[in-house]
Formats: sequence, C-alpha cells, structure tokens
Amino acid sequence: MIDEGLIVKDWRHVDLTFGLIYPNSYKLANSSYAIRLLYYMINSHERFLCERIFLPDKLVYPASNDHSPTNVIRSLENRILPTEFDVLGFSAHYENDLKNILWTLDKAGIPLSRKERVEKQENQDIVFPLIIAGGPVITSNPLPLSEIIDVFFIGDSEKTLIPFLEEMIDLKLGYQQLNNSLIKISGMEGIYIPSLNNHPKRGLLKNLDESPNPIYQTISSDEEKGKIFEQNFFVEVNRGCPFQCKFCISSFHNSPFRNKSFDNLTHFIDEGIKQSHFEKVSLIGSCISSHPKFKEICEYIIAKDKKLSIPSIRLDHLTDELIKLFEKVNMNTITIAPETGSESLRFRLGKKITNDKILEVATKIYNSSIQYIKLYFLIGLPSETENNIKDIINLLKKLDSIGFKRGTLKVNINPFIPKLNTPYGFYTDNYLDNNFNTLNTKLQTLINELKQINSVKLKTRKPKDILKEAKLQTILSLGDANISEVLIDYYRKGARYSDFKKAESSVGFSSNNYLYQIQQGFSPWII
Repeated sequence: MIDEGLIVKDWRHVDLTFGLIYPNSYKLANSSYAIRLLYYMINSHERFLCERIFLPDKLVYPASNDHSPTNVIRSLENRILPTEFDVLGFSAHYENDLKNILWTLDKAGIPLSRKERVEKQENQDIVFPLIIAGGPVITSNPLPLSEIIDVFFIGDSEKTLIPFLEEMIDLKLGYQQLNNSLIKISGMEGIYIPSLNNHPKRGLLKNLDESPNPIYQTISSDEEKGKIFEQNFFVEVNRGCPFQCKFCISSFHNSPFRNKSFDNLTHFIDEGIKQSHFEKVSLIGSCISSHPKFKEICEYIIAKDKKLSIPSIRLDHLTDELIKLFEKVNMNTITIAPETGSESLRFRLGKKITNDKILEVATKIYNSSIQYIKLYFLIGLPSETENNIKDIINLLKKLDSIGFKRGTLKVNINPFIPKLNTPYGFYTDNYLDNNFNTLNTKLQTLINELKQINSVKLKTRKPKDILKEAKLQTILSLGDANISEVLIDYYRKGARYSDFKKAESSVGFSSNNYLYQIQQGFSPWII
C-alpha cells in the first residue's frame, strides 16, 4: 500500500510518540475521517509524533492462537511495535470492533486488564503505553471497556487532545506521577478515567470551524486496489443532526447540530487541491444536505473539476437541481434510509417522510442517469407489528413497479440496536430470550419475500448469524462495567457468539436479566 500524505518523523526529535489505532483493516481505517483528522492534528505539533497501526484482514481469536508470521503488528510509517509508543489511542466506531481492541493489545503482549498493567509496572519495572480510546462507541458508552482502557475521550476531542498530550510529556519526563497526572486530566472536558470514577461532561466543540482541516490526507494511491473510497479527499460538512430520529446516536450524542461555514469549506477544498492528488471529494456528516449551502458546496466541488461522493441523503432534500448536479459528476448510486415501509412507524421515529415522497423521488432517480438506489431498513423497532414487515415488502414492490432493472435497488436490512441516551435506548424487547425467535421470523420472512422482487438486490447473511451478532452488539452497547470481565473472557474463548454465552456462565452474568433491567429503566451511563 502507498499513502500520499504520509507523515514520517524522526523519533529522536520528538517528546511524545502516539500510536493511532483503528481496530480493523487498513481499508476501513483509511476510509475513516476521524483517523485522518487525528493523524493530522497530532502531527501538526513538533513535539508529537503520530503513526498509524492497522490490523490484518483476517484475525484468529485470541491472538495467542494466531501464529501467522504476517500478522505481527507494527506502525505503517516506521514499522514500530505498539509497545514502543508512549500512548496508544483507539478510535472505536462499532461494537464489533471491541474484540479487536483486545486482539491488538494481546498480540502486542500488553495485558488486557489496566489493573494488571499497573501491577506489572510497579513490581517489574515494565513500562506499558498509556491506553486511551475515543469515538462514537466510546461516547455512547465506555463502560464495557472500563477495566481495559486507562483514559476515555467522550465527545469531541479537539479542545482536549493536545493539552492531554502535553500533560503526558510532563509525565514521561518525570515532572508528574501517573496518579497526579490522571487527577489533573480528569478535570478536562470530556475525559473519563475509570480508576478515578469521575463524571465527565461530554466534550463539545461549539464552533465547528475551529476543528482543524486535515489538508494533508493519507490518500491511498495503490492502483491494485482500484478506485475505492479510501482514495477520496474527505471534507467534514457538519456534526449531529437536526431531525433527532429516536434511534440515532448522532442526533443525541453529537448534539447540537453544527455546520462548518461555506467559506471554511471552500478554503479547505482549495488547500486540499494544492497539497494532494485526488479525483473525488467525499462529504462527511450525518445530514450533509441540511447545510444551508449544500447545493453551493456541491457546485463548488464540480467547478473545481472534482467528482463528488455523498453519504445517505434525506429524501425530502433530493431536488431536481441536486439530481442534475449528481448526474454531472456521473454519480451512479444514491443512498436513502426509509427505515421502514410504514408511514406511521416512520413518523414515530421522527422521520416525517411519506411513502408517496419516497416513490416520487425514486421516480426522479429512475428518470436520471443515476443507476442504483441503496436503501436502508430497520426491523425490530418499538411498536413494530407483523404488518409493518409487510409494509417494507409492499413499498419495495411499488418501487420495483417504477421499472428499475434487475438488482438496481440495493437493500440493506438491519436489526435495530438500542443505544444509551437516545429515546429508544431502553427498548431491549427483541433481545430478551422469550422474544428472540420473533425477530428471527420477521427477518426470515423479509429475506424470502424480497428475493422474489426482480429489482431488489438484498445484502444479507444467515438470519440467525445476523441476529446473534445484533444481540451481542446490543449487550455491548448497553453494558455496564461488569461487561468488561465478560468481554475479556469471551475474547479469550474465541470471540464467537457461543463463546459469549460460555463467558456469561463463567463469570455468573445473565444478559437476559441485564437487558430486562435496561427495559425497566436502568441506565449505566449518562452523558
């Protein structure tokens, strides 16, 4: 792999080294705006060095059973082992990656338990890197990793990351003891330290223009990979979402909704063009089309002779003008998220868009040069009925009748995963033992019916595998500090769903009882 924008510093000329880890493969990591932003932020300071660490594409759990000589993990820039860094920082975006955080530590020979690391350092004169973590999963709920991670960043980190690293320099040079440093750090906004059990206020960057613009980005130029997402230049447009759908963590954990200014964005794009070679700009944000100058941003990028990539767009924002702009850059897929086929259920979610509007917009796309529509649906929503499953099928049949060609409606069906501190965060009914088969029946019905619709291309796996994974994600999403012990045991047993059930038994934990507590109103983490 070859990265444009690679920053390689001399270790002899910096005061602090930082290993930045996205706990998954290179391809996914370099498709993350957060990784590009943090890499740029840290390396912008002369006293700090940041290098990236990625995981192999195929992992064997636990790492002690992984004997592949190619799976030794080192930083991309200088091929440095994780144990040689002063700080290791994980950016966690999905519950499925929590086991990969454990794999990384295990493979590096770092004890999984923070208490064990402290004991070894005190008794054997061993110095381990300080382990920190941030990202959407951490802001939502850090407690499942609370026995593993030393320091958590909750919410936006722009205001606290550099002061934190400066404090780490003082610790490294012996000006502070660890506990004194942690006490000082715990007073910073958005810092949670499990050993101190402090109660942080979520980090919030009110003015998004104050977030550094990563002008130098690690854009892959590896031609063997083809033209893929990681070869794009990323531009963050906004954070949060003004619509606050009741299941969405971005609406509540990233609130309030904030836009970058048009002048800031155009300056960033211009500087990026000067410094980097890329064909396409990817606009980043939970609701980019809610920017008051969204159309003008798209027009500016097109005027610079660059292609355009966008995430999911709100249906009611998709005008004739925008469709024509997207045609100009040969966009071949539009992504929308109806969530359900039922208007009443969709309105209760907070997404007030009618089926007629969906069909109207789909017809406009059909009549354009855009070839595909990617659609996201959820099942297992609160107050969902069997008829609501039929509503998804009927909506897709109506879309099919517009005339879409075979396989041009790319459909994703995902089980609803409750997230703490959202209005639907207490809805665990689907994953209680008595109800789990009902969700399986709904999913199987959908799969069977949608396979009969000519234009639908369904992205799916075995229903039971999907639902087992969803249940595990739910437990990790909502778990308290006791889940840490289960998580470690689950990882050591092999990190399969069946291993989680064994781990529950080993440590005397009942996920069913715990999810029932959540259903009754227990919340382990409030931000």
